[in-house]
Amino acid sequence: MGVADLTLFNTLTSALDNSTETLQSLEAQLATGKSANRASDDPVAFAVSELFSQQQAAVTNDVSLATAAQTRLNSIDGSLSAASDALTTAIQDATQGANGTLTASQMASLGQEVGGLLSQVIGAANFQYGGTYVFAGNQVQTAPYDSVGNSQGDTGSNSIKLSDGTSIQLTFNGQAIFGDPTTGVIGALSALQTALNSGNQAGVSATLTQLNASVAQIAQTRSQIGAASNLALNEVNAGNSNNLSLTSTISSATDLDIVKASARVQELNLQQQALVYIGSSLGKMPLINVVA
Repeated sequence: MGVADLTLFNTLTSALDNSTETLQSLEAQLATGKSANRASDDPVAFAVSELFSQQQAAVTNDVSLATAAQTRLNSIDGSLSAASDALTTAIQDATQGANGTLTASQMASLGQEVGGLLSQVIGAANFQYGGTYVFAGNQVQTAPYDSVGNSQGDTGSNSIKLSDGTSIQLTFNGQAIFGDPTTGVIGALSALQTALNSGNQAGVSATLTQLNASVAQIAQTRSQIGAASNLALNEVNAGNSNNLSLTSTISSATDLDIVKASARVQELNLQQQALVYIGSSLGKMPLINVVA
């Protein structure tokens, strides 16, 4: 014979092994719908898939963080809105107490109301989200204010940083926003309460400037938080758009052509049947031919 039967047998065995391996790979691809489940399936497509899948994981995490940040910031704005409403009412009380028509008893009654407004503002300043204090700077486990408005936080802040480098602030220096018993919002309300309780008309009138400045301070802070919330929303929208693009890129690189793969499986099955038939026929040859 031109080719020894043993050599032919080994060639058939190798061909059958290769066919089986290719068939198993194709069946796995058909099961997942992907042409590159491992590097050996398609090195280039597999590398593209791995690279963009890692990018997609980072973007997905960014979207999750930015979504949570936006929800948090909107809740923070709600607490500041409550403080702003309290200040609006306090200005009305101060205006009424400064007009010279109220009795001492009536002014004291307004003073009691302002005391409730002060407690409302301190409550807003002690706002918690997710079990942490928002206006305590870095001291997220410490209430920013005691019951009379003394500051207990610090001047720091915490932020999240996304994979694209964007930073979104999540905690704030409460004293810069609300002040203390002698300054800012709390200081203005404390002074108004004292003046009303003592029937001091001039003292009541003097608080109006500080109260209006406090309204402006809260409004400015709300504007900053609104900008941060919009930044978070933009990150969410950009991330979702980027995710769609990445998904499309990965799909283009790795999606399996089901029709071609199915046809190839049928072809390999027929090939295997033929190889098995030939191999079984070799087994029936005389031993002298196998060792020739």
